[in-house]
Amino acid sequence: MDPGLQQALTRVAPSQDTAMHVPAGSVASHLGTTSRGYFYFTTTALALCLVFAVATIMMLVVQKTDSIPNPPGKFPLKGGNCSEDISCILEKAPFKKSWAYLQVSKHINKSKLSWNKDGIVHGVRYQDGNLVIQFPGWYVIICQLQFLVKCPEHSVDLKLELLINKDVKKQTLVTVCESGAQTKNIYQNLSQFLLEHLQVNTTISVKVDKFQYVDTNTFPLENVLSIFLYSSSD
Repeated sequence: MDPGLQQALTRVAPSQDTAMHVPAGSVASHLGTTSRGYFYFTTTALALCLVFAVATIMMLVVQKTDSIPNPPGKFPLKGGNCSEDISCILEKAPFKKSWAYLQVSKHINKSKLSWNKDGIVHGVRYQDGNLVIQFPGWYVIICQLQFLVKCPEHSVDLKLELLINKDVKKQTLVTVCESGAQTKNIYQNLSQFLLEHLQVNTTISVKVDKFQYVDTNTFPLENVLSIFLYSSSD
């Protein structure tokens, strides 16, 4: 090849070292910029999703609140504050078709709890410790129990079970009086919540593993079973 032409091509062609080797600093800088950009994009997207979710929840709450009527209260309030009385909340709520509010019976002698018959029952039937559904739909079920345990020399398991047609749907288990504990008396609250679609004649009941520890004296009004029809299937 002509020497002059070879020299010209050499000047135009990129050096192998230049093409293959890039300073480490520039690579790290590029990767760092890419990572930061991805992080900012992800954070912004998550923030927007959170704002949208909160806004949606607030709209639903406002709509539900606007639909709540204000009939004259039929139940005594504790300190004049309806938020402290579940029966008052149920009375003022829009779900009028089917709901119940029962307090546990003082005479408990078996694992399946019985409830005071003079409780508030509307659109539901009470029979032998069971609430019997009369209208199909989605029901919210809430149960709260107070326990008083005089600690023996061993640990005690407290268990609360919500049953639908004799099948356990939700349960809570707590162990108290663990080995080495110095406390003689332990107060323990157990509660459970369930949202379930129920048909007519479905039964709802509550069982406790250690029924002798249910405290019906210290806080008798705090041992309750409450349900309401949230969305009807009719």
